[in-house]
Amino acid sequence: MIDSGIAYNHPDLQSNIWTNPGEIPNNGIDDDNNGFVDDYYGWDFFSEDNDPLYINLQGHGTHVAGIIGAVGNNNNGVCGVNWNVKIMALTGIGMDRSPRPYGTTSSLTPS
Repeated sequence: MIDSGIAYNHPDLQSNIWTNPGEIPNNGIDDDNNGFVDDYYGWDFFSEDNDPLYINLQGHGTHVAGIIGAVGNNNNGVCGVNWNVKIMALTGIGMDRSPRPYGTTSSLTPS
């Protein structure tokens, strides 16, 4: 999911967030040789780092992730359309110096 990042530690999302099985988190090495170091939860193309934790654009990315795959039957929050899904967090939208969010999919390649 390409958006403004995801609160991948959110109780309604954390069990449905994709993690990179070829990556050892926080060891500073590109373990899976895909051009991204420590991309365990996904990648932040906007800030060009390995943490796609949401950028606060009113929680838009987390909201959309919840619609897609919030866990159901847990007596917490909401329920997504698909309870059996893995969501890869890709941040591609952020804030520049203006009050408007921006981002393009053209930047979604390794540098």
